[in-house]
Amino acid sequence: MQLTELQEIGIVLLAAAGPVGLVAVQLRRRARKPVTWRQLVNAGTLDEALNANELVRFFFLVDSINPTDFLANYVDVSGSVQVKAPVEPGKPTRSTATFRQGENAPAGYPRWFLAAYPDVVVWLAAKDQDSMLRISAEAMYGPEGAKELIRIHGLKRISELMDEKFEGFDMPQMRRLVAGFRRETRKRLECATVVKEQAGRRRWFEPAPKPRSALAERVLSDSSDY
Repeated sequence: MQLTELQEIGIVLLAAAGPVGLVAVQLRRRARKPVTWRQLVNAGTLDEALNANELVRFFFLVDSINPTDFLANYVDVSGSVQVKAPVEPGKPTRSTATFRQGENAPAGYPRWFLAAYPDVVVWLAAKDQDSMLRISAEAMYGPEGAKELIRIHGLKRISELMDEKFEGFDMPQMRRLVAGFRRETRKRLECATVVKEQAGRRRWFEPAPKPRSALAERVLSDSSDY
């Protein structure tokens, strides 16, 4: 028997009355290995995006999205669409289950957003029509722009315009949508994790610093004595 999902097998034989013994088998699942954003980018997991590095930099790192949770959700919402996963995905987060492997996902969002921000999508979908229109307009035109449009045209006309022209949120609009969720709910994002950055450490997506001149190196060396 091949047990690839098991870390430890404990077998204890207990003495029992009669010719048959009682066998208790204790199985402990192996913890899944966490994945990194570098691995996901290199594996082509984020090929859906035009620029995966920008996506990581301006969304996932800004919001401390856990790449392991993202991968689990991304595979789930992709349904039958093949995903290039560098490791075996785990179990999706709670909000992602409402999408039913992408079949029940609201229109207007790319798969990467559904995977990284499922709670934002569920939050907006649960709003009444007027609130949903207001929040969507704020995401599309900014809070002040949406306020002015609603004042001039009213929510009904905004709804008609969105029905006529809206095909999906672009990246700046999705950025504002996340900001609106955090401002209104005061909640931590479902897929967020606490990250402590090391000061002065170059992150993998950032370009290498330019080499210093010999004079600059000598000045820095001299100043380190103080």
